[in-house]
Amino acid sequence: SEDVDQVNVPGVEGDLGILYDHAPILTTMRAGRFSYELLGEKGRETIRMIVSGGYLEVTDNRVIVLAESVEFLDEIDKERAKASLAKAEEALANTDLSDDEFAEAQDRLFRAIARLEPTEMN
Repeated sequence: SEDVDQVNVPGVEGDLGILYDHAPILTTMRAGRFSYELLGEKGRETIRMIVSGGYLEVTDNRVIVLAESVEFLDEIDKERAKASLAKAEEALANTDLSDDEFAEAQDRLFRAIARLEPTEMN
């Protein structure tokens, strides 16, 4: 638990910026960039990571995040992420997938893209 100035969340229906006195909300997160800004003795520090989905709850100026998985940007293995992307694209090219198999392959694709996007920009 830390005091933060702002939380930025990849929501399923669009990105969210959570500030002090935000209205209560319970929402799902998609794979994408998640960040929060700390206000400490050293000034403002932004912590950035990738989440692969989960839930976000905001109540009484408290944010609770339940993420399926989290990777800090500096811990992402680009080669592994590229391999995951290729494997997901290959799976999605298969026209014989069931609805569940398609959804799982699509989730893997979105996770791989989310993991690669920030590392490619740095």
